[in-house]
Amino acid sequence: MFHADASAAIIRDGEVVFAIAEERLNRVKHYAGFPSLAIKACLDAVGAKITDVDHVAVGQDSEANLAKKVRLRAVEPREDSEFYPAAPAQGSLARSAFVAYQGSGSRSQTLRFQEHHLEHHIAHIASAYYCSPWDKAAGFSYDGSGDFVSTMMARCEGSEIEVLARVFLPTRWAVSIP
Repeated sequence: MFHADASAAIIRDGEVVFAIAEERLNRVKHYAGFPSLAIKACLDAVGAKITDVDHVAVGQDSEANLAKKVRLRAVEPREDSEFYPAAPAQGSLARSAFVAYQGSGSRSQTLRFQEHHLEHHIAHIASAYYCSPWDKAAGFSYDGSGDFVSTMMARCEGSEIEVLARVFLPTRWAVSIP
């Protein structure tokens, strides 16, 4: 959510039951807002309400690669909020967004889900690997940017995703292998 190609998926007992991109419902190509229609479609597909949801995963983690972000801003300070760590309130990004989109009749205390923030490219790799028929695979994610990274390579085996390398932004910082 709040990134190009906003989408939603609903998972029950470790299996993807339904998934859809917001753009398929609102007809806005590469929609980057809150995927309210996609979430509704997922919930409708299983006959659930948002108050039935136990966990919400968001493919964005403002604390990921924080040392690189701080190092860049120490060397090249500028007013570019994309590179600064998000405010502490962002820890409840999904909960706040759900309440705002549900309107004044909603109360955040009725939302019982735990919120999980995953590094952007790990979320990409996981969404492909965990749905695949393979028990072992190479993971690769490449796009414009996400959590200060443009590319990630990983080893996927069983339920584990081990990050092997990242290409940080700006790209002159090149590849970092942990």
